[in-house]
Amino acid sequence: MVECEGMVKELWNAFPRLLEEKINALLDEAEPNPMKAFQLYKTCQNEGLWSQPYESFSEVLEKFFSLSKIERRKSDLDALLERPLSADLFESFQLTFRNAVVNNKSLLDIASWAHHLLRLNRKTDSSIISPEVLTKTLRTITNPPLWEKAQNIEFEDFCQAWKKTVFTLFGKKYDAELQDILNELRWLHQNIQEEIQASTRTPFVPTIYLTQTEIDWTLAVEQAVSEDLALPKYPLSRGPQKQRLIDLERTVKLYKIVQTTRLPELLEQKNNIRATILDRCAKLLKERAR
Repeated sequence: MVECEGMVKELWNAFPRLLEEKINALLDEAEPNPMKAFQLYKTCQNEGLWSQPYESFSEVLEKFFSLSKIERRKSDLDALLERPLSADLFESFQLTFRNAVVNNKSLLDIASWAHHLLRLNRKTDSSIISPEVLTKTLRTITNPPLWEKAQNIEFEDFCQAWKKTVFTLFGKKYDAELQDILNELRWLHQNIQEEIQASTRTPFVPTIYLTQTEIDWTLAVEQAVSEDLALPKYPLSRGPQKQRLIDLERTVKLYKIVQTTRLPELLEQKNNIRATILDRCAKLLKERAR
């Protein structure tokens, strides 16, 4: 239970950054809305890239956007069209929230994830943190009017959208409570930004000395999590003695719990815990004295 509480706290500290990433990632699996799809069709027609009916072009779009964003290369689109397109035209296949249809399940998952973390860390089940309110907030962001941003969403954009949603639904009834939550979240976000800035201007200095046993265990943990293998126990009976290794072992134990649990709150965090383990292993191996 202590490990679970520690992991929840760590996720809370990273909440603004994780939420920002999750919102922007919705575009990675989005598809063009009908207007954008038809616009791309007409453009390709005019450029002599496609001569068949719109229905056939829809299949091209479906195949291209079924690829993960990192795999969408110009060559993939060239192979689907009747002849290669220019680099400038390829850029027009990039989506924003103004011309995309996001995956509804993914959006609901973000709202549920945010609700659970807010409820657990703020010790409240207020209407303003309900999945319904958070879903409406996310829909506002992913269906922006002309004067709002349509990509590269920042945490403050979420805060402003949340305030507008709460005011629209409840007026000023929850002003004080919402402001208190936002103050804490903005403080967390500022801490994250300061850590990022510090890491970019501080020269690398080895921060930890590892024995060969500690290195081997860290490597084994990294490999096990990467390849979904059984996680290795720490080889020495007394357990790790260095704080960063203690933290890693704690997270490994939590990951073992999540692998077998049926609790929705923990199941939802499985990927985040896995990413945390990989990040800690990478940093330990990178920052060890040689």
